Amino acid sequence: MIIGFLIVGLSVAGFASAGAPASAAESTGPNLVNNPSLEAGTTFPTCFQASGWGTPGSWSFSPGRTGDRSLSVTVTGYTTGDRKAIQQESVACAPKVTAGQVYNLGIWYQSTVQVSITTFRHSASGWTYWGDLGQSPASTEWAQATVSSPPIPAGTDQIAFGLSISADGKLTTDDYSLFATTSTPPAPPGGELIVNGTLASGNPLPTCFIATGWGDRAVAQGISADVPTTAPAGSRSWSITVTNYNSGDAKLLQSASPSCAPAVKAGSKYNLAVDYTSTSARNSITVFTHTAAGWGYWTDLSQPAASATWTLATATTPAIPAGVDAISFGLSLSASGTLKTTNYSLKEVVAPPPPPGSTPEVAGKWEVLDAPLPLRSIHSTLLSDGRVLLIAGSGNDGAAFNAGTFKATVWDPVTGGFTDVPVPYDMFCAGHVTLGDGKVLIGGGTLAFPTSGEGPTTFKGSKKSYYFDPGDNSFHPLNDMAGGHWYPSMTKLGNGDIWAAGGLDEKAEGTVLTEMFQMSALRWLPSGDVPQTWSFWGTYPHMYLLSDGRMFYSGGHTFGNGLPGTGASLYNWQTAQMWDVAGLRQKDMRDQAGSVLLGPAQDQTVMIVGGGNTDTNVPATNLVDIIDLKQPSPAYVPGPDLPGPGKTYVNLLNLPDRTVLAANGAQHNRSDDVRTAAVYQPSSRTWLSIGADPVGRNYHSSAILLPDGRVAVLGSNPLDNSYDTRISVYSPKYMFNGTRPTIVDAPHAASHGQQITLSTTGSIKAAQLMSPMSATHQTDTNARLVDLPMTSNGGTVNATIPANRNLLPPGPYMLTVLDTNNLPSIAKWVWIS
Repeated sequence: MIIGFLIVGLSVAGFASAGAPASAAESTGPNLVNNPSLEAGTTFPTCFQASGWGTPGSWSFSPGRTGDRSLSVTVTGYTTGDRKAIQQESVACAPKVTAGQVYNLGIWYQSTVQVSITTFRHSASGWTYWGDLGQSPASTEWAQATVSSPPIPAGTDQIAFGLSISADGKLTTDDYSLFATTSTPPAPPGGELIVNGTLASGNPLPTCFIATGWGDRAVAQGISADVPTTAPAGSRSWSITVTNYNSGDAKLLQSASPSCAPAVKAGSKYNLAVDYTSTSARNSITVFTHTAAGWGYWTDLSQPAASATWTLATATTPAIPAGVDAISFGLSLSASGTLKTTNYSLKEVVAPPPPPGSTPEVAGKWEVLDAPLPLRSIHSTLLSDGRVLLIAGSGNDGAAFNAGTFKATVWDPVTGGFTDVPVPYDMFCAGHVTLGDGKVLIGGGTLAFPTSGEGPTTFKGSKKSYYFDPGDNSFHPLNDMAGGHWYPSMTKLGNGDIWAAGGLDEKAEGTVLTEMFQMSALRWLPSGDVPQTWSFWGTYPHMYLLSDGRMFYSGGHTFGNGLPGTGASLYNWQTAQMWDVAGLRQKDMRDQAGSVLLGPAQDQTVMIVGGGNTDTNVPATNLVDIIDLKQPSPAYVPGPDLPGPGKTYVNLLNLPDRTVLAANGAQHNRSDDVRTAAVYQPSSRTWLSIGADPVGRNYHSSAILLPDGRVAVLGSNPLDNSYDTRISVYSPKYMFNGTRPTIVDAPHAASHGQQITLSTTGSIKAAQLMSPMSATHQTDTNARLVDLPMTSNGGTVNATIPANRNLLPPGPYMLTVLDTNNLPSIAKWVWIS
C-alpha cells in the first residue's frame, strides 16, 4: 500500500550533476509563502509574477483546488525557454530564509506535460538562478510536486520558486508552500551512521533523506507501508516507479545536512546495506562523497539483481579518500520499473577492541602446534577414546580424485601422533555422525568432480556409505543410500536412527530425497519407507533435533541463497510437514554461518552467527539472531552483533563453562580472512573479544572441542586451492584460573531417566553431558550440552540422566562438572543407551 506520493527527480544546477544529496525532514512552523492559494490580486495574484524566457505563454485564472481560483499558463508554438509563476523578487513578497536551514517546497498542479521546480535566491549581490530541484510528470488530476531544498547557502536571505513549463501545453498551479524543517533525530547507537534508516519518520520525505536522480524519464515515488517481515516496528519503505525511461536514474539518498549525512574517516572502509525489492535488473548501489569543495559522485559499488521479495543489498566501500568527511548512498534505478528500499545501514569496518587485559586468565590462549596435518582435513570427528578422525578423501584436489588417492588419519591430541587409515572411496564432502555405539557413520561424498566448462558447485554426489570403527581403525561397508548426496547433513534421532537429506545428487542437481539409517539393522532404508517432503533442503543444512522430536532448520547452510520463504523452518520428519519460522535477518547471507544449539539443550535455544553468500560474494555479515524454540510461535530475535567485521566460515561451538566460542572466518568467498575471535556469554547476552587464532582460516576449516576443554582448529582452503596444514589449539580462560574440579569416579554407562552418583572434588554447582563433535563446513547439527539435574553433598554428586531421548540421543558423551567459580572439569566418557 502506498501511503503518499512525492513526484520529483533532482537535477540541480550548481550542485552535483549526477543527483547529489540535498536535505529533507518534517515541516515545521508557518507557511512562508505570501498569498499561497493565489486568491488575492486582480490581473495577477498578489506577490506573484509571471516569469520566463523564450517562447511566450498566455495567462488566465482557472477553478481553484481549494479556493476560488488557480493560475494557468498555456504555451503554443514552443521553440525555447520556459514559463512559470514565482514569488515577486521583493523584500515584501519573496519568502525569507535562514542560511544553513533546509526547507520543504510544495506546489499543487495539473499539467499536460512534464514540469520542473525552479528556484532563485537573493543575496547582497542581488537575485540569481539557484537550480531546478525536481521534475514532475504530466497529471490530469491535482498532484503535489514537493522537494526539500539543499541547506540555504551562506549570505542568502530570500528565495523564490515556481513550476516551469518548457513545451507546448497547459500548466495550472495552486496552493504554494514553503516550510522550514524540524531538527533531525539523534543518530542510532551501536556504530550505526544512518539516521532514520528504517524511514520511520518524516513526511512527505523520510527525515534525513532526499529523493534525487537525473536524466530523461518519468518518476513517481513516495512512502510505502510494504516492508520486510523482519523490519522493526514503525518501519516504512520508499517506492520509486520509473516509466518512459530513456536515460539517468532515480534514487533515495541521505541528505546533505551535517546532522544527516554520515560522517566518515579518511582511510577507513565502511559496510553499507539496504533492503530492497525491484522489478528491474538495472539497480546499482551509488555513493557520493563530500569534501571542502562540496558533494560529488564517487562510485557505484555493486549491481543488485531484480528481486520480487525483500532482499538485502550489501557492499563495502574502498578506503575513504583523503579530504572526504561524509558520504551518502542509495540504491539507484536506471530503467523502467519499481524499486522499494528500507533499512539503510552504514557502519565502519573496525577491528574489535582488544580484550580487557592480555593475560590467559581473561581471554585464554592460542598456540600453533609443531606437527602439521598429513592431509587436507575436511571432516573432523572426536572419537569416544579422545582421538580425532580426520577425513580428506580427495581433499578438493582433482588430481588426487583422478588418481584414486583418498586419505584419512586418526590424530591423538595427547601424543601428537597420526595413524593413517585406508579410504575405500572419495569421502570428500560426505555427511557424518557419531552412532549410538560410538562408530562413525559416513554417507555420500564425491562421485565425480566437475568437468571442463562446468561450474564449481557441479560435483556429483555418491551413494556409498561406510562406518568407521575406532576399535580397529578401519572403514567398513554398508548398503548404499537410496540416492547420491554431495554435502548432505545427518541428524541423530532419539531412537538412534539417522535422518539425512540435502546436497547434490548423481546429476549434480539438488536432491529432494530424504534418507533414514536404521541403527538396529545398520542399514539405509529404501526411500519408500522414509517420509518424504520432496523438498530440497540445500547443501549441509543446519538441522537440529528438538526435545519434542521435531527438527529445526536454523537457516545455516553452504553455498548461495537460503531456502525460499523466511529461510528457517520447523520440520516434522515423521509427517513430512514444514512450517516457516519468522525473524531470521539476511536469510540469503547465512552461507557457512555458524549455528549452535546453546547449552543447556533444555533451553531449546539456537543461535546463528555471521555468514555470507558464495554466489554474490558481497562482504559477509556480523549479524547474530537467537530463537527460543520453547515458545508457542517461535521467531528469531536479534542478538548482539559479532564484534568486528562480518565474516563467513564461522567456527562456532559450546564450551563446557556454558559459553560459546566463535572463531575464524573471512569476508568473501575463500578470501580476506578475518582474524578475530570472541566468546559469547549467554547470561549477559554479550560478546567478549579475545585474541585471534594466529592462523587465518576460511573454507574447509573446522573446530573440535577436546575432552580436556581445549579447542582444536584445523584447516583452511582458500581460493588458490592451497591448504593450511597447521593445527591451532585454543585454551579457554578456565584453564588458567586456579584448580579445576575433578570427577574422581563416574559410571561408564547409564540409561535414560537413571540417577548416577559421581565422586568429585571442588564445590560443584552443575553437571552436564556434551556430545563428541563431528564437524565439517561450519556444521555439526548433533553438538549439544545437556544439563543433568543434580544435588551435591561434599564430594558426592547425585545427577539424573534426562528421560527424554530426543533431548539426549543414545551414544557416547563427555561428562563434566562445573564448580562455583565456573571452572569445568576434564571430561569422563559416559555411554547413554
